[in-house]
Amino acid sequence: MNITLNPDIEKRIEELVERGVYPSADAVVNDALGSFLDFDSEEDLDHIRRRIAIAEAEIDRGEFVEYDVERVRDLGKDVHARGLERVRKLSRSAPEE
Repeated sequence: MNITLNPDIEKRIEELVERGVYPSADAVVNDALGSFLDFDSEEDLDHIRRRIAIAEAEIDRGEFVEYDVERVRDLGKDVHARGLERVRKLSRSAPEE
């Protein structure tokens, strides 16, 4: 099978291969098409549409949090603190060698 790609897509594929993300152009195309074909079903689209409808209803009810710069910083600090606590707990429970 031969396929013709537009120059922009070819360039992006070449960049992915050059950066070492994929070993070859074939691998990029196979991965991309595989993902697309896995996703491209009405069942998947219906599921996504249901999730979007639920999210929109939550927004309409005011069930959301707006993130500004400060709230994002706080979120990052919270995630970091929880990660450190988890590492501490794992370190305490790990058997000594």
